[in-house]
Amino acid sequence: MTMTSAHTPRPGDTPLPGDTPLPAHTPRPGDTPRPGDVLPPGDTPRPGGGGDVLDRWFAQVGAELGVELAGVDVAALLDLTREVAHGVARPAAPLTAFLVGLAAGRDAVVGGTDAAVAVRAATVAVLGLLDLRTAEAAQPIRPGPASSR
Repeated sequence: MTMTSAHTPRPGDTPLPGDTPLPAHTPRPGDTPRPGDVLPPGDTPRPGGGGDVLDRWFAQVGAELGVELAGVDVAALLDLTREVAHGVARPAAPLTAFLVGLAAGRDAVVGGTDAAVAVRAATVAVLGLLDLRTAEAAQPIRPGPASSR
């Protein structure tokens, strides 16, 4: 008895004769494009992913939420989330971005601060907290009174 089965290659595999072709992959906003990806017209990948897709997504979400995005430094926010992800924990990055947004919104409404300026101030405050965390982690652990017994 001869058994045959179709081989479906995984991304990166060298196709074999008779392979079932993989469907085209269309990256989601923020995905890093892979070789062979199908990009919508006008989408150009940026080093590290994103490109026009990220810019358009940011604009679409801002419009949907009724948020003015003029002057918001997206690169600084992405840098902040990267630093938090590597310096604290990956799940802390989106939560920190959320808190930065809440603080900036509060400062814009209560203090009358420009939203972009409020985002920048909250970002700087969190980066300062990260610096403190890094400095504390670099301090040697000193034995406490209980360890001298």
